[in-house]
Amino acid sequence: MSASSRIVCFEGVRRQFCRRGVRFPPRSALLVLCAASALAVRLGATTVVPADFAELSRSAGAIVRGRVIETTGRWTSDRRSIETLVALEMEESLKGSLGSPVRFVVPGGVLGRYRRIFVGAPEINVGQRVVVFLAWEGPAIPHLLGLGQGVFHVQADANRGWLVTPPPIAAPSGGTIPIVRGDPARRPMPLAEFQQHVRELAGTPR
Repeated sequence: MSASSRIVCFEGVRRQFCRRGVRFPPRSALLVLCAASALAVRLGATTVVPADFAELSRSAGAIVRGRVIETTGRWTSDRRSIETLVALEMEESLKGSLGSPVRFVVPGGVLGRYRRIFVGAPEINVGQRVVVFLAWEGPAIPHLLGLGQGVFHVQADANRGWLVTPPPIAAPSGGTIPIVRGDPARRPMPLAEFQQHVRELAGTPR
């Protein structure tokens, strides 16, 4: 693997560290692994607070369903990190009015030979159908509310039509949450039922 291979960076709240995808001799690899482990202990981890769905619906400035038509990695305004600008072809607005295409940013992404991984941020790809919960301040470009908790994937089912899949569960910082097998709240929900539920919680009945 050449020295020009992709550099991967992991980002937390306070600090970040990077590694280049290069082969090391066994002893060197061990030393690098130990150094990375020591750094990881001191690394300021990103805290992802579990979001209540009702609060998510009420707090969002806009809730939009659509198809991802473009993703572009770019430097943040301070050029210290990478973010992904996502363009969404709007199919339906459940709250707010942003026009189409809807654009929002997700922390992390790929820019040239650099890849930034931001803990808690989802990976969004062109062609996916999603429902996104967005927030913003002033003239800034909207962002996902609750990081990965603010995006729900919409997938087609041969028997049940369009279904909405809930995002992965975010455990509270330093704690655990019970996982219940077959929990109805974690099952895919028919799209029409999901949208009606969101409108009721957001106070925007159709």
